[in-house]
Amino acid sequence: TKNDILLLSYLSAEPGANDPIESAVRFAAETDLEILKSRPNKHEVPGYKVTGFVPFNPNTKMSNATVVINETNEVFRVAKGAPQVIIKLVGGNDDAVHAVNTLAGRGLRALGVARTIPGDLETYELVGMITLLDPPRPDSAETIRRCNAYGVEVKMITGDQLIIAKEVAHRLGMSRVILDAGHLVDPDKSEEEVTQHCERADGFAQVIPEHKYRVVELLQKRGLLVGMTGDGVNDAPALKKANVGIAVHGCTDAARSAADIVLLAPGLSTIVDGITTSRAIFQRMR
Repeated sequence: TKNDILLLSYLSAEPGANDPIESAVRFAAETDLEILKSRPNKHEVPGYKVTGFVPFNPNTKMSNATVVINETNEVFRVAKGAPQVIIKLVGGNDDAVHAVNTLAGRGLRALGVARTIPGDLETYELVGMITLLDPPRPDSAETIRRCNAYGVEVKMITGDQLIIAKEVAHRLGMSRVILDAGHLVDPDKSEEEVTQHCERADGFAQVIPEHKYRVVELLQKRGLLVGMTGDGVNDAPALKKANVGIAVHGCTDAARSAADIVLLAPGLSTIVDGITTSRAIFQRMR
C-alpha cells in the first residue's frame, strides 16, 4: 500500500541529510503516516529500530537500511534508489520499467523501494515506486539561451535516466541529443570517436562522478575552454580539471576549495554576468 512504501522509504532515508530527495521523502511520510505523527521521540519509528544504514552513494545510486521489528526481532533490509538500480536488484520487473518510462515521459522522476523477503537478507522484492517532481529552475532556460547567444555551448550532465534528461533538455530549449554515459567509456570506440560524440552531444545521462572529469578532459584535448559547475565532493576533480570550475550555491567545502568561482546566489544565471563582466574587462585592456 501507499503507507507501506512511505514507511519503508522513511526507514531508509538519512535522518540528518540536507538532501532535497531525502527531505521530500521524510516530509511525505511524516505528513501522511499516523505512526509518525504522535511519536514521543522524533528520531525513532515506533515498533522499529534501524540498526545499520548505508547512505546514498552516487556510484551505487541507492541507500540501504537494516531494520529490526521490535515485537518479533525479525530483521530485514530496505533499499531505495534510482529505479533502474532497484529493478536490477529485484531481478527485473517489466511493470516497473513501464511505469518508470510512463512517468519519465511526463517529466516525473521515480525512486524505487525494495525490501528483503522474510528470512533472507540477500533477496529483495519490489515494494513500489515513489514519484518526484523535480522541475528545472525557472531561470535555467533563459540562462542557457543567453549563454548560447554569447557563443558558449551548454551541455547537461545528469545522473538521471536518459528519458528524463531528454524531457528536461526539451523544456530548457536544448536539443534532445542526450547520450547515455556509457558512450564516454565504451571500450569498442576510439578516443577520437568518443571525443566527437562528446563534442556534438547536448548532454549525458546516468553519469557517475568520474564521467564528469572525462567530459572535461575530452573537450580540453580538442583545445576548447571548459567551464564546469558542481556542488558535491564527487565533482571536485572535474571542477579542478576544468579551465573554470564553478561551485554552485549551497555546495560542499570540497567543491568550494576545488573551484575558481563560487556562486553565492541559487541558480546559474550569475554565470552569464561573469561572462559579460569579464568580456568588458578584456575589451578595456585591449
